Amino acid sequence: MKKIYLFLTVLVLLGISTTLVAQKHLGVRAGYQLGNLVKANRALLNQNYPTFYVGIFKEKKILPLIRFSYGVDYLRNGSISDTSKIILHYISVPLALKAKLGPLFAMVGLAPSIKVGEVHTINGIKESINKTKSNIFDAPAFVGVGVKIAIISLEARYYLGFINVNDKSASGFKDYRNQYLQLGLAVSF
Repeated sequence: MKKIYLFLTVLVLLGISTTLVAQKHLGVRAGYQLGNLVKANRALLNQNYPTFYVGIFKEKKILPLIRFSYGVDYLRNGSISDTSKIILHYISVPLALKAKLGPLFAMVGLAPSIKVGEVHTINGIKESINKTKSNIFDAPAFVGVGVKIAIISLEARYYLGFINVNDKSASGFKDYRNQYLQLGLAVSF
């Protein structure tokens, strides 16, 4: 059943990305991401995980000052310490409402995400994750602000997951959720 679910999800994501590429007003975005797995505002391991994100997006004007934005992103999130590392890889479909006033904008949205990879490392050795595998789906909400000048935007987004990353006690991170901050650039064509 999981394989069918994953196959259908991949088909939907490919369909969305193909539709985005076929349209004229496409944008790309990329940047720095700092994240962790949190439970009641407490981090799983003692250090945030620094990484990157990259994606494509499209915006549609709904009202003069309101736009609907959607896209496909690849991102990683996780938690690290001096001896351990948990890294989760996601394909995300951010959906947002964006209020624009002059060059400034604010956004709020939801980013349904499918986990496409997972790595647990202890003392530099990869661990088997068969019994502790994380959930395949996440649905973080996000808020963000930015400024757009000509075709370039500088933006900051804060994401917080609504779904537990892992529900298994053996994992050591049961009931933790994704949390991350993205700082990046976007270019609209």
